[in-house]
Amino acid sequence: ASVTRDRLSTDMWRALSELDDLAGAQSSIVSEMDVIEFAQRALRILAALAGFVHENMTRLFAWRFLEMGRRIERALALCRFTRRFAFDTSWQEGLDALLELADSQITYRNRYVIRAVAPALDLILLDENNPRSVAFQMGRIGLSLAELPGHERGGPLNDAERIVARLRTDHQVADPRNIRATDLLATERRLMDLS
Repeated sequence: ASVTRDRLSTDMWRALSELDDLAGAQSSIVSEMDVIEFAQRALRILAALAGFVHENMTRLFAWRFLEMGRRIERALALCRFTRRFAFDTSWQEGLDALLELADSQITYRNRYVIRAVAPALDLILLDENNPRSVAFQMGRIGLSLAELPGHERGGPLNDAERIVARLRTDHQVADPRNIRATDLLATERRLMDLS
């Protein structure tokens, strides 16, 4: 950020400085409550930075790459969280953690009466209307790719577009009751290829 300081607004620079200060203070974390407080503070700063990018940055190619990178990172994180908490822990404990990490607990409670893995996987991985889902990220990445140079509307897909099309198709036809950790690992690999 210091290299591009002249391109950053004062508010964005303050948020980045606050994040840098917070990162320097992580050695003072000693308890579980410290970890939670640290994470919540970091998320607030990151949300502010995302807001600055979304509201203040012109929608040119650099913004599209930044947007795609953010979407890829979110999709990767969701896949990794899901592998860890939906398959590697007791389902009740893991489900609560997964919904919290995916910031989807309110939507889940409004939509489902019971706690079960398949509905959570549907919401977090496959729901194209949930802005925190993998499917939503794929849709946004596809839109950004369509705006980059070299894209021909109606023309053949380039390599990146093929990866996104394959991922979107896989998610559209997936049955949340049949999703396994190996499926998520395959999605992660494709996301890394896309990156």
